[in-house]
Amino acid sequence: MKRALTTLVIAVFALAGCQYAGPSGDPFERNLTWFDYVGAENVKAACGPGASDRLRFVYNGIYDSQIRTYDVRALPGGRGASLSARSRGDGDLTKGIEITNLLSPWQGKRVDSVIDPQTLANLKAALADDRFTGFKPVGLRLPSDEFYWVVTGCVNSRFHANAWLYPSDRYKSLKFPAILLEQDKTGLDFKRAVPVGKRDDDPGRHEGDRNVSDSVFWLQLGPNGIRSARGLI
Repeated sequence: MKRALTTLVIAVFALAGCQYAGPSGDPFERNLTWFDYVGAENVKAACGPGASDRLRFVYNGIYDSQIRTYDVRALPGGRGASLSARSRGDGDLTKGIEITNLLSPWQGKRVDSVIDPQTLANLKAALADDRFTGFKPVGLRLPSDEFYWVVTGCVNSRFHANAWLYPSDRYKSLKFPAILLEQDKTGLDFKRAVPVGKRDDDPGRHEGDRNVSDSVFWLQLGPNGIRSARGLI
């Protein structure tokens, strides 16, 4: 079923010639640009002396089921930060399909807001407790059919990247997700991580020998950022 849907999505975009609308916009274009977005190459390129603090948070709640992203950019004058929150869940066909936008059930939602200085300070303190700029398990592989957080950002004019894969102790002790979710106004319920054996939403998954379908892809934590280990399509 998932293969058929993916084929449909690709076919629709080939016919419609739609333009990419961001990480929670058009599904096919999102896939093509996903690695660049998670790797935050644009943030890294702009990071240097005088650059404002900027953070990008990505939650992979099984890629086909839920993606949440948060872009945080410090505002001048200590006025807090802008927050762009995006969420995408399973395609909801119960609401029908817009004739002018055949992929509307899979587009997700984006809400832009501003967080106050104290919330920004709390978020930075949580990241410090989570050792965002400290220890990183270089070489960590992040499968798309698992649960993980990736955080990238420019902090004090230096670029950093880190990742936390469930069910590690590092993941379970994270403090920053609670702060982000308090600020999330997208309306999509957060899909919490569960052990592989308790899943019921992916009956085609092979366990034991860890063979997975061709639709699964990996990201990997490198010494200076996030890189793709295997492509989406």
